[in-house]
Amino acid sequence: MPVRKFRSIEEMNAFDRERWLYTGDPRVPARVRNVLRMTRGLIPPLNIPKGVHKFRSIEELNAFKDRYIDERIALLRQRVVKK
Repeated sequence: MPVRKFRSIEEMNAFDRERWLYTGDPRVPARVRNVLRMTRGLIPPLNIPKGVHKFRSIEELNAFKDRYIDERIALLRQRVVKK
């Protein structure tokens, strides 16, 4: 990452404003795609069945969530061991 030197705060703020993206900027979709691609590579997907789930109690809901969270943790651990 390059080091940038500024002579004043105004110069620094002007540099930041040049990099902002505004509504309607054609670069926005590409940036969003890049962020989503990056996050998909960092976090494995949860294999939760699709649809609406009804639970009889909060304990049943927590057990359901914990099962899939434990699966994700196991996948992440496998990735770390491979490296």
